[in-house]
Amino acid sequence: MLSGMKIAAAVVSTALIGARAPHAETLTIALSGVAETNFAHPLGGTGDLNGWGLVKLTINPAKRQVCYDFAIDGVATPLMAHIRQAQMRRNGPPIVSLLTGTGSDLEGCAPANSGQLADMIEHPSLYYVSIATTEYPDGALRGQLSTS
Repeated sequence: MLSGMKIAAAVVSTALIGARAPHAETLTIALSGVAETNFAHPLGGTGDLNGWGLVKLTINPAKRQVCYDFAIDGVATPLMAHIRQAQMRRNGPPIVSLLTGTGSDLEGCAPANSGQLADMIEHPSLYYVSIATTEYPDGALRGQLSTS
């Protein structure tokens, strides 16, 4: 009887998570060095001004993952990339690690918290993607999430 109750509780719990988690959302974000900012330069321009890029993100709260596909040019070797939480011209903590270390694949999927992913879909302008390179380890390219 107890094992049947555990199974029923697991089914209800999974159903509730699925009901709260929005559908998957795919966004394409432009990345630029001009958008990179830091405390000393709050208006931006601290990244690699010769570089540019795009990243296609598929945010899927139900699968608890973000899939990414970077296209970058004019930058040194990528070191890491994150989705961070902050408004435009602000810096925030990393929420999802996309790339970690030189030689990382520019396409793949990363695990993430379903609640944070749902919030990204609901409030995309509160999140951004930042990519660091060997030449700009504090941030070479940045782009704010947007549904437009």
